[in-house]
Amino acid sequence: MPVFARARILIHDYCLIPRPAATIEYTGPNPQHIYEFIRKQFYTLFNITEKELQEREFRWDKTPGGESFHVRWETIKDLDYHTYRDVVVTIDGTSRPNKEFGKEGSVKITFEGKIRTEYPQDNLWQRSLIYEMFRTFYHKIIYESVRKKYIEDCRELLLAFSDELKSFFNLLPKM
Repeated sequence: MPVFARARILIHDYCLIPRPAATIEYTGPNPQHIYEFIRKQFYTLFNITEKELQEREFRWDKTPGGESFHVRWETIKDLDYHTYRDVVVTIDGTSRPNKEFGKEGSVKITFEGKIRTEYPQDNLWQRSLIYEMFRTFYHKIIYESVRKKYIEDCRELLLAFSDELKSFFNLLPKM
């Protein structure tokens, strides 16, 4: 969980490199079903609980010609005392009635992941030169490999999420 400190050292790395975010676009039947699918993926693939999922924005407008929707989720998963994974997923879409499929339209899904490590700097000891030397030694010698593993795990998780989305929309190439 983020450290609630007045002053802190924050180390921030994106999971998807070279771009921090990935986007999947789909046009076809029933794009509105992606909402429930992604929500289930948070619990199964991302292995988070209900309280770790925050629906930051939700807008679902229905008009006579169809509907438009915008949803933004954020998940924060503690990995250890200093580090947490922050994943943001945004969906924007529209759908309209169709006699053949029920509804058809388009959806754009954008997702990004970050690994953040925070060291509080609130009290006199945490701001001292000796503490900073120990913290730097610990971080460079011991903890850096742990962070790299967290970043790689986050990257694999987001790539698996991308594959699940493509599979849901039947966008995976045929072998």
